[in-house]
Amino acid sequence: MAYSTKPKIWFWIVAILFLVWNLMGVGAWSAETMASTETLMENYTAEQVAFYSSFPIWYTWAYGIAVFTGVFCCVALLFKRKQAVMLALVSLLAVVICRVYDLSVDSWNMMETVDRTFFIIVPVLSVLLWLFTRNIKAKGWLK
Repeated sequence: MAYSTKPKIWFWIVAILFLVWNLMGVGAWSAETMASTETLMENYTAEQVAFYSSFPIWYTWAYGIAVFTGVFCCVALLFKRKQAVMLALVSLLAVVICRVYDLSVDSWNMMETVDRTFFIIVPVLSVLLWLFTRNIKAKGWLK
């Protein structure tokens, strides 16, 4: 059975939800990147601030690549461009790099409950975005 090349309404809803999610990621990355130590101290203990401040610069870059390529992926989806699949994969790989580093330095023990929730949700949604873009491309909805 051939698929229609016209996306269904659920495609637009899912793409917009993923875009909003990734824009929130850009906001979080921006806030964390530009935050002063005093601002961080309002939300974290001194031990947590010291721990998170010790992360290497490449981690910040990988985090930024993950969220910005996620946004570009969603914009590409909204314009029905097949480059969305590769952008989703790049975003996923950057998330994996960040999570592997987090696990290697035992970040889990420094996290609050909310941080732990995002620690799990972010890679899950990154995988779902990649699978979604692959599925949409297979349907012929991307050009």
